[in-house]
Amino acid sequence: MSENEPTYNEAAQRLEAIVAALERGGMGLDETLKLYEEGAALLKICQQELMSAEGRLNELRLEDLEHEFQAQDAQASD
Repeated sequence: MSENEPTYNEAAQRLEAIVAALERGGMGLDETLKLYEEGAALLKICQQELMSAEGRLNELRLEDLEHEFQAQDAQASD
């Protein structure tokens, strides 16, 4: 994440506000397109953060499995 990029929570909150504004309507085409573009960029940030978190969770699961197998091996050799 770059310094200017919002955190996941910031991006998600802004995205929710954009969706609400788009659902309300009443804006001109230019403003609607600007909000849509901003929302698309924020969605990409959120998806990247979620993919990163999923990768970290998978790494932790693998570490847990490795520790479990090592413990089982240690018990089996006793």
